[in-house]
Amino acid sequence: MLGTTISHYKILEKLGEGGMGVVYKAQDTKLNRTVALKFLPPHISASDADKARFVQEAQAASALNHPNICTIYDVLDHEGQMFIVMEFVDGQTLKDLMASLPGAVMPLKRGLDIGIQIADGLAAAHDKGIIHRDIKPENIMVRKDGIAQIMDFGLAKLQGSKVTRLTKEGSTVGTAGYMSPEQVQGQDTDHRSDIFSLGVVLYEMLAGQLPFKGVHETALMYEIVNVDAPPPSTIRPEIDSTLDAVLLECLEKDPNERTQSAKQVSVDLKRLRRESSRQRASRISAARPVQRYDERTPMIAPQGVEKPENVRGGSLRLLFPGVAVLFLLTTVVLTFLLFQRPSPETAAIRSYILPPDKMGFANQSGTAGEGHVALSPDGTMLAFVAVDSTGKTRLMLRHLNDLTANLLPETEGASYPFWSPDNRFIGFFENGKLKKIEAAGGPPVTICDANDARGGTWSQFGTIVFSPTAEDPLYQVSAAGGKPTPLTRFDTTHHEQSHRWPHFLPDGKHVMYFARASFGGVEREEDELVVASLDDPTSKRLIPAKGNVEFSSGYLLYLRENTLMAQPFDDKNLNVTGDPLPVAEPLEYDLNYNRAVFSSSRNGLIVYQMSSTKNGWTIEWYDRGGKPSGRVGEAAQYAYAYLSPDGNTVAYDVYDPQSHNRDIWLYDLVRGIKTRFTFDPSVDEIPIWSQDSSRIFFHSDRKGHYDLYQKTTSGAGGEETLLESSQIKFPLDCSPDGKYLLYGVTDPKTKTDLWILPLTGERKPFPFLQSEFDEDEAQFSPDMRWIAYRSNESGNLELYVRPFLTPDGKITSDQTRKWQISTNGVSTLSQNRWWSQDGKNLYYQSADNRIMIADVKTSGVTLEVGAVKPLFGVGSRGNCVLLDFTKNAQRFMMLCGEGNQNSFPLALVTGWDKDLRKK
Repeated sequence: MLGTTISHYKILEKLGEGGMGVVYKAQDTKLNRTVALKFLPPHISASDADKARFVQEAQAASALNHPNICTIYDVLDHEGQMFIVMEFVDGQTLKDLMASLPGAVMPLKRGLDIGIQIADGLAAAHDKGIIHRDIKPENIMVRKDGIAQIMDFGLAKLQGSKVTRLTKEGSTVGTAGYMSPEQVQGQDTDHRSDIFSLGVVLYEMLAGQLPFKGVHETALMYEIVNVDAPPPSTIRPEIDSTLDAVLLECLEKDPNERTQSAKQVSVDLKRLRRESSRQRASRISAARPVQRYDERTPMIAPQGVEKPENVRGGSLRLLFPGVAVLFLLTTVVLTFLLFQRPSPETAAIRSYILPPDKMGFANQSGTAGEGHVALSPDGTMLAFVAVDSTGKTRLMLRHLNDLTANLLPETEGASYPFWSPDNRFIGFFENGKLKKIEAAGGPPVTICDANDARGGTWSQFGTIVFSPTAEDPLYQVSAAGGKPTPLTRFDTTHHEQSHRWPHFLPDGKHVMYFARASFGGVEREEDELVVASLDDPTSKRLIPAKGNVEFSSGYLLYLRENTLMAQPFDDKNLNVTGDPLPVAEPLEYDLNYNRAVFSSSRNGLIVYQMSSTKNGWTIEWYDRGGKPSGRVGEAAQYAYAYLSPDGNTVAYDVYDPQSHNRDIWLYDLVRGIKTRFTFDPSVDEIPIWSQDSSRIFFHSDRKGHYDLYQKTTSGAGGEETLLESSQIKFPLDCSPDGKYLLYGVTDPKTKTDLWILPLTGERKPFPFLQSEFDEDEAQFSPDMRWIAYRSNESGNLELYVRPFLTPDGKITSDQTRKWQISTNGVSTLSQNRWWSQDGKNLYYQSADNRIMIADVKTSGVTLEVGAVKPLFGVGSRGNCVLLDFTKNAQRFMMLCGEGNQNSFPLALVTGWDKDLRKK
């Protein structure tokens, strides 16, 4: 087409192309002027009615004559294809202009000038009854002389007319991100829709980012309709609160509550520009020395010194002229010395943050070390989960300039809070869901499912990266909601089994996370800090790590032993640049979850919890009334512990920090002595007793994957491999007749499933329960007719019972019947001893940390659930887990963290980075 002449327009060059047509620069050979020709998509002239309506409205737009509107000269038809002849604007689009600026942020004065011009142009169009419907930076040209002009009024519609189809059949008129709520929902639009789009453009221009930031079009439209934009000043602090109000009023969801005219927007912006100019003039005036001439001496008096005759009736005339000179010299010398004095170095300051009155800092379902604290990015607020005396947890918010914390509504059971980068929202996990809540208040909003999460992080582009379960890689989802998609993949060459505790780097594109190679409760050399990109599926391994890592003030923050370390890190090239240095100790840390209790802010604050379980955990007895009644052995890093059926011995696995290994030991309750049971240098854990106490089943990774083993408790004979495969397998229970081993399997597709391994014959395993949900912590009933297990199929973890054997002793094929036992959720912590000896009761630890008893009655192939009531609560202790109980259910074996961990204060550190730079 270049070089050809259409009508009397010679095509010179192609200027651009988009969904609404192709634009060419052309020479008007008749009037000898440069113009722009926009050839429109064929569907606009699909019918004579469409063509006539378009010509009518384009002709109306051509009547607009305003310096801030690109003039339309003509509308023509060339061989069935319509095109608009319009003014050629020598400049660049507002989009290109913003992209060329540092940080894509417009200087405030220039932004106000351009905003006023756009508003004036819109006001002129609206006065003529013309609505643009597609205000966006690409449709605004900024000429070389600084004049801003609105383009594409030829694609507008007349006020009150039916919508002309300027886009494909069935699509929405407008551009995603700039449309008004009424456009998104397909409702009728008027001039106030343009005002909303103008507000979006002004917001993006002055704050440097869009007010609504869904990662895909559906999520973006959801935010436009449902989510309020944060004040621009939270993104760009120099923005005045008055400008906040002007922009946010343009972005009101309800057109009736929105600024009602573009003219009013222009008036508001002009007022702000005048006030800003006065403030600048005032600042310049205050900063400029006031030069007052002293008539008696040929010198300039220092600022603030008036003429002699104005000082006490002229008494200064009695002083000799050298006083003024001496005063000036003294001022100069003192000023010089002041600016030469070295500024005092700010040392790190440490202080305590106490828990709320009658509450403590909570840990996940009572475990110590998993702490739920999160500093806001600007370091002004602290979100944390608090636990009351009954064990109930709530999400709380404390402004650090305040002495009290506020309870956030509808957040019972919350865990792992994290912040949006604009300090406006707090993300958290609750009852199998990822949610968000405004720090300023309001109800929580569900984003997506997250059954057993291990942390989340939020980028400035509206993407949340999170770990949905303990056995998953990382997923990403729009903060506005939607279906999560996988982000990372397990590196099998490094035996990765879990990706958790993600943390975005400042660019919002790269995310760090902890890649765990161990099954839990141990540390492995292959446990490392890894960084991945949202744009690239490959990952980069950084340094060995033992848990969560954050980036602040140019340093990676992570735990080594019980000490928080800071290591210099180049976040642009993703490389460590120096040796790690200690910041604080000792920190609370949970080996099973690989999480240390600390959080950092962008401006260099750290909050952490001092360790209360420095010596590990204790195995303790509680009576039926909830009173402590003894201890098993000394404090150590226990994970699983089970009482032998004869009641004489406790089998437990314990972590050795010297060898970084976990082995199984036996503790004789009668003699009070312990004996090592396994000796392999690999991980041996989860000791499950046979009914006659003669054997212990366990799993071990000695062959590179977790397989099932058995060993006699007498020590005679060696360890026997029962089941070997590449999947993670863990024993759960041995049937009372000794014929079956019930075990769990983690599968990437079906998550955690329940399987049965026959212990006689061919030993061919078969599935008991395999679904899209997690089923675990299962146990046979004493008569083997039933299996009790834990599942998250409802979104919450609950206790269920299904049949295993028919009344005549055959394995049932009925997979449809089940009964829910728990009424208020069960603890996420590991414990699978549910049944009483007579099979008439089930005991469990509830989600709010109470030991519960449920009555059950069986008849034939049915089961009836009776009363479910609490025995005692462990919330006051705050960190106890039910492990097992005696046959008569009079004593309960609990795993407890030493001391009341949740009553410990948090430590707040400022200036730590300055201390490090002096070393």
